[in-house]
Parts: sequence; structure tokens; C-alpha cells
Amino acid sequence: MNKLLFPLLLSLPLCTLSITGQAQLVFGPGTEGTASTLDTIVAVVNDDVITHRELNTAIALVERQMRQNKVQIPPRADLENQVLERLILSQLELRTAERNGITVDDATLNTAIDDLARRNNMSLTQLRQTVEKDGISFAKFRDDVRRELMVARLRQKAVDSQIQISDQDVESLQTQLAGQINPSGNSGSTEYHIAQILIAVPEGASPEQIATAKRQAENVLAQLGQGGDFGRLAASVSAGQQALEGGDLGWRRVDQLPTLFTDAVLKLQPGQVSQLIRSPSGFHIVKLLDVRGSNDPRPEAQTATADIERTRIREALFRRRSDEEWEQWLRRLRDEAYVEIRLQPARSATATP
Repeated sequence: MNKLLFPLLLSLPLCTLSITGQAQLVFGPGTEGTASTLDTIVAVVNDDVITHRELNTAIALVERQMRQNKVQIPPRADLENQVLERLILSQLELRTAERNGITVDDATLNTAIDDLARRNNMSLTQLRQTVEKDGISFAKFRDDVRRELMVARLRQKAVDSQIQISDQDVESLQTQLAGQINPSGNSGSTEYHIAQILIAVPEGASPEQIATAKRQAENVLAQLGQGGDFGRLAASVSAGQQALEGGDLGWRRVDQLPTLFTDAVLKLQPGQVSQLIRSPSGFHIVKLLDVRGSNDPRPEAQTATADIERTRIREALFRRRSDEEWEQWLRRLRDEAYVEIRLQPARSATATP
């Protein structure tokens, strides 16, 4: 898919995604019928299956995106495993949304697609032509956007609607930021371009599982120290949601960094990687790709009013907490599902750069 369109599917406006009420969520296998078994089955996900044809189609799209983003493509076995995990999680998200009565009507879908075209400076006709040029039917594209909207509504219902940011939370981060000076000598205006590799630890993991994950993370860290490519290793072994984007988390201000990354990132110079960072999700390795700051000399550009600053911090805290809790929610969803992997790769996955 066109590199402008693919990531934007994940950033459709949430103003169309409001959920009222906080109904109890339903987990576990549902009653959906299984897909046709005429194609080779590579995974069973509760009552659904993923076929080899679906996997190969997804891999082709991911490889195209990685080339466009100049991310080194990992070995085929690693890529198969990563893309298959993404398909499994996508299927679980969709079925959970359906079982909780989450739908997206055609009017909402049309509005979202119109907005997507507008933000890409395209007409609807141009958007259709761009999608079809990439070998995707517009009907399939509409289905994909509908799924993304359903998952966004699921996230709001399962996670965002439960998050409360108190005045004390805002004041605490304000105090923290006041004591932090970024490399340019300013506070608040500098942005950090970061990437991560996550070696996951299952929820309720045994000491042996934790030790195994730590050894794998230490092995990845050693490979990075020997000149291994961060993006390629992320695409090969990371369990993070951005693994197939080379682990790229984008540009973030200090108040937008994941809480556990803040201290490590502020100590790094561009191009450097952190030591292992432990979290409930596993072991993280963070790379600081670049730093940029505001050079606008106007006083009004350097100093926001107290109310604007507090609003900005509250929004940043909400996004940070939402990201952290959504990641944990997805991990629980995956751990509680029945998943049988039937993929038979040509060789075992490896993290060798």
C-alpha cells in the first residue's frame, strides 16, 4: 500500500469513534464459523483460521512498506513469524469487537475515507486510483478501514474510557519536566525520535521464562554493540507493535515518552542505544535516532500560558497511559486465546543481522 496511506489507517480521527456506556467486555472463543480449508492453514485462532495465502499477501504488503521506509527486510522465517503474529492479533481484535457489539456503519466509514483522502491532499477518485495501483481493490480497502475503525472503538471502550488523569498527575509531571533539561538546553520544546526492540515476557511467566527472555535480549544488545542494524533486528525479533516498521516510535516530546523510557532516552546521544529496560511486558532496548528542538525566537512561541501547558500535559499523560494499557490489554487478549501455529518455515527464526 502507498506509504502515505498505510500508517494513516492507524490515525483516523477519534472524533468519530466515541463510545457511550461501559458495558462488560466479552473474551474467549466465540461462535464464528471457520474459514475455508481449501488453502493451507498456517494458524488456528479460536474458531478462525489464517491461511498461507493470507499470510503471503500480508507479507508482500509489509515488504513493500519496509522498502519504502528503508527498513532492512529480515530473513524470511523471521518475517513470516512477525507477520503471522500481527495477523493473529488483528483477528483477535476484530472478533472481540464483534462480540461486544461494535460496528461501523457505511456513513461513518465514508466520512473516515473522505477525511483520509483530504489529509493526503487527494480527491476520492485519486485515493481509489492510488489504492488500486498498489494492487488492492477499493472494496478490500474499505473493509480494512472499517476494521481499523472497529478496533479503535474497541480500544476506546476497553481502555480509554477507564483512564482518569487527575490534577495531581498533571502537577507531578510538571514538576518532573521542570527538573529536566534536554540536550539543546531548553525544556519542553525538544522532540526525540526513538525506536524500540521488545523481547516479550508472558504474563505470569516462570523464572525460567524470564531468564530465557533476558538472555535473548542480552544477545540482541550484543549484536547491536557489534554493529547490527537496529531496524532489521526489530523486524526480526521484537514483539512491539511497531516491529515491522523497524521499531520506530516516531517523534515525541519528553512528556510523550513512555514513562519507563524517559530517564534512559535523556541520557542518550543520537545513534546510541540503551541498556535493557525491564517492564511488565518484557525487556526493552531503546535507540535514540535523532533530536530536534524549537528554534522559534519569538517569546510567544517559547512560553505557553499555564492553562495551555496544563492541557498539553494532561493530553500527553492520557496518550501515554492509553498506549501502555492498550499494550497490556492486547497481551492479555493474546495470552488468553487458543492459538495453534501450523506454519512450517524453511528454517527456524533467527536474530542474526
